[in-house]
Amino acid sequence: MLGTRGVAAVMAGVTMTVAIIVFRSGRKPLGLWLLSAGFFMASIWSALSIFWTQENTGALSSESHLLLGTTAVAATIYYWMLAKEAAGEW
Repeated sequence: MLGTRGVAAVMAGVTMTVAIIVFRSGRKPLGLWLLSAGFFMASIWSALSIFWTQENTGALSSESHLLLGTTAVAATIYYWMLAKEAAGEW
């Protein structure tokens, strides 16, 4: 059965895949906004994983999930800024 972490991971993966397809089809601002949303969902997955691995054993330690989460947050901010620039909101 798929838990909350699994749903967050699937949503992040699907959103990022759709974002790449949209981006490659020529709709750059929408693709960047979707990438930002996908990395935001990946950040949520990382936060859930940090708390989950503190009580359960997992393939990665909570420190590794913290590093993944930090990277996902940085990517969220990066693609959000690119999307704002592409949409002309600066």
